[in-house]
Amino acid sequence: MKISRLISVISLLGFFATSAAFAVSEEVEDQLLEKAIVESAVTKEQKTAVGNYLKAIAQQKATRSEELRELARRSTGGKFVTSNVQSQKYLRQAQALEKEAQRYQSVLGNL
Repeated sequence: MKISRLISVISLLGFFATSAAFAVSEEVEDQLLEKAIVESAVTKEQKTAVGNYLKAIAQQKATRSEELRELARRSTGGKFVTSNVQSQKYLRQAQALEKEAQRYQSVLGNL
């Protein structure tokens, strides 16, 4: 009896662990990882390494944002509506990346 109950509890936990009830968005996951990295940096060398990492990530996101903005300005040669939709998609992605880059810069400033 106890073994069957234990098996059912374990299988329920396994089900819930793989379900969307415990899903965390990628952005939240990144923020939690950044917070853990920043809080774990105690020595000057560790803080320098974390600062360099955050600076590099912010630079990558800013560079990719510029690339997307350039793609949005470029004509694809297709129909206007399709081209416009694609351009808007690139602009939204660029804005999201710029927002992330600013967040990295603010975390870097608080380090």
